[in-house]
Amino acid sequence: MTSAATIGALRHRLTLEAPVDVPDELGGFTRSFAPVAQLWARIEALGGSEQFIEQQIVQTRRYAVKIRWRPDVANEMRFDFRGRKLVIRNVEDSDEGRRFLKCVCEEFS
Repeated sequence: MTSAATIGALRHRLTLEAPVDVPDELGGFTRSFAPVAQLWARIEALGGSEQFIEQQIVQTRRYAVKIRWRPDVANEMRFDFRGRKLVIRNVEDSDEGRRFLKCVCEEFS
């Protein structure tokens, strides 16, 4: 995914969601997500892997999601793409031009 992408290459519609932590009675919290914005994006598959976590096999797929630059995108936010949840692991403005953001995301199943 090159930094010279055009706006026309952003052809997937998705929702940016931010985490919301609500305290519970036991001193912990429950995490949910609230929609922040509807965005156009370019999504590119980067690969996948399997891991053995908590006595079960978990498949992980990685994606590069390119969106127009915005100042409020951060790690641990996520994208909702057709019901699939893509958790943002890294956000970068590759050319520091404030035109596009590249978000490396993971999807678990």
